[in-house]
Amino acid sequence: MAIGKQLRLRRFMGSGRSVIVAVDHGNTAGVVAGLENPVEVVKMVAHNGADGILVSPGILEQVVDVVENLAIVLRIDGCVSMRGGGPLRLYVDVEQACRLGVDGVVVNATIGSPYESEELKKLGEVCAIGRDRGMPVLAEMRTQRMLGDPRDSGGKSDSISPLDLAGEVAMAGRIGAELGADAIETRYSGDIESFRKIVLSTGRPVLVAGGPFREAGLAGTLHLVDEVLEAGASGVVFGRNIWQQPDPAGALRAVSAMVHEDATIDEALAVASL
Repeated sequence: MAIGKQLRLRRFMGSGRSVIVAVDHGNTAGVVAGLENPVEVVKMVAHNGADGILVSPGILEQVVDVVENLAIVLRIDGCVSMRGGGPLRLYVDVEQACRLGVDGVVVNATIGSPYESEELKKLGEVCAIGRDRGMPVLAEMRTQRMLGDPRDSGGKSDSISPLDLAGEVAMAGRIGAELGADAIETRYSGDIESFRKIVLSTGRPVLVAGGPFREAGLAGTLHLVDEVLEAGASGVVFGRNIWQQPDPAGALRAVSAMVHEDATIDEALAVASL
């Protein structure tokens, strides 16, 4: 089974870095601007430099004919909406994910929430089964205060996250690694030095899903990518930062050029305009 996990990880992190486009937002938020037609979004993603998509089971069924060579990371928890409350619960198990042929699964855990223990137990159990079945687990580790970021609900791609998150990001990432996650999805702490320490203390590949912006628009996104890569991140899991841009395909090409070709910000902006 270790071979199975190795082969699956290679599909979306074969170079040691990865660009994953998240299209699972409807799982809790319903219809989100820019993601009204996930089939068209995935068609675009498949041809503009991404390694994979993060998708829920129902949408995977809709996009299966257009994913091309993208790796598939499957969202297997949810069962709560923005208008409700409670922990994110499993609705697909690892065995079902294996039968679907996906390359990894993602589950969420929020540190400091009223449901912290339940969500951490869920993550630990999924990691244990994933280890046994050869299925990589990406842990989306957040804290309760991170949920104040409007991009976790219906906000714009240039919304501003809190700046002083380093301690919380470090704690969340390390807990996810301790429970056995193969990679950690989390927020950028806001400065290179603190994030470099976070990457080192996590001990697993860290993929960034957002964080404080220096400016709005694509330039702000690329500055964030530039800083997290310098700090040692293994790539990004971007949703709104791609498909809410005026030119989503150009934005994805730019981000992919930085992650995979070490393009500068200016070079990436040039790639975006092609």
